Amino acid sequence: ASRGPALGSTAATLQNMLRANPQWAARIGSNPLLAGQLQMIAAAASAPTPMEGIHPAVQEMAEHFQLDEQIARQLDDAMKSRTETFEGDMTALWDQMERARNPGGLLNVKIREMFEGTFAGLPEFDKDVQDMQRMYKLDDQATRKLAGALQRRPNKKEDIELLHRHLERSNKPSARVMMMLKKLGSGEDLGDWDKRVAPGSYLDRIEREKEQEKERRRDRDRDDRGD
Repeated sequence: ASRGPALGSTAATLQNMLRANPQWAARIGSNPLLAGQLQMIAAAASAPTPMEGIHPAVQEMAEHFQLDEQIARQLDDAMKSRTETFEGDMTALWDQMERARNPGGLLNVKIREMFEGTFAGLPEFDKDVQDMQRMYKLDDQATRKLAGALQRRPNKKEDIELLHRHLERSNKPSARVMMMLKKLGSGEDLGDWDKRVAPGSYLDRIEREKEQEKERRRDRDRDDRGD
């Protein structure tokens, strides 16, 4: 993404003039109206110019990671043939680039993978992950990262069972998932779960629902007896 040439030139000229004349700069600084106008010019000059023909999502990524126009257009070209997986692919790229030391270099590799047909976007949520998302009300980020981590685990069935033990007792299951991602990613055992059932957790909600159902039954029985 680049700045508009005219505005950029104007802003640079003003900056040079102010540096050369400190007294003028001080007078401008004491005039809020004039200072505000100059700030608006500088802000407009630094604003990126939209690249013609580029998808807005690609444009946003280019601005966020300060990508040059060439790689932005390469990504845009690659994504034109991935309309069915566009959203998931872009989300996967964001996640990976946020963690990368060199986002532009990583993106070059991912674009090449797209053209070679080897790029892996977001994993599909299988039934086990969908069940955990529903039961524990996991947020999208935790669900997505959990699905990706489980894909690389050799004993997924055992991991699912352990995850249930951890999450059903937690009143912050999404945060608990994020805490366990490191172990999942490094192949470590998930370890023992907290035996205490936290207030507001899945097990706590189930227990309270059972108690409420018992109370409703007692009320119905009293009504039937005419108590």
